[in-house]
Amino acid sequence: MSSAVFCLFAKEFGSYFRTRLGYFVLVIYAALSMTAAFYSGGYFDLANDSLFSLFYFQPEIFTLLAPALTMKLWADERRYGTLELLLSQPVNYLPLVAGKFLAAWTFCALMLVLTVPLWISTAALQPLDNLHIVFCYLACLLAAGALCAVGCTVSAFNSNPVSAYVISVFICWLLKLSSFDYLIRAAKISNELVIRISNSVNFDQHYQNILNGQLSPGNLVYFISVIFFALWINTAAVEYKRS
Repeated sequence: MSSAVFCLFAKEFGSYFRTRLGYFVLVIYAALSMTAAFYSGGYFDLANDSLFSLFYFQPEIFTLLAPALTMKLWADERRYGTLELLLSQPVNYLPLVAGKFLAAWTFCALMLVLTVPLWISTAALQPLDNLHIVFCYLACLLAAGALCAVGCTVSAFNSNPVSAYVISVFICWLLKLSSFDYLIRAAKISNELVIRISNSVNFDQHYQNILNGQLSPGNLVYFISVIFFALWINTAAVEYKRS
């Protein structure tokens, strides 16, 4: 990690704890995760040897909270006029984009750490498939990374954090719901190529595949591609602002 990436990462990650935003997001995440697991997920009704109740609703939770972590990353720079100063530094734009993104993504990892006590307490009550649970955490981390990348990109186009949050939530929901299965069924399309293309861009399908233990290259490539594509647009937006 270059010094520019590390410095910006430390600045942005520390800012979550210098304001109330970080603590607020942690509390809301813990409340939503436990509510989803125990009530909506049927924690006491399922076998839960892989904590399926906990992980099933994580994309919905991150869709709401990841934009809260990214909405100020670039919007505040534009609003307070510090973006020009930041871009005047003798560094490439990519480390700037990477540093801000990694700060939000690392905070998402911290949020996931809050669920580890549930893993430990459940393991004390019944046998668990721990390797499967590790895959589930990986699925959550990849999903959170994709949503954070989208949020960072939206923030780069906005000078108002509230607008960035609302637009980010909307786009993240579109990404999460990116499935053409309904249209394919309605049109009665049976072409295998069309179905495969539909499955290849289906956020939930890739997430559920990893959640079910299918850690195939295709599932990993999907999330990594979304992250890199979003950050590429983010970098292009910053370069356009500089020019």
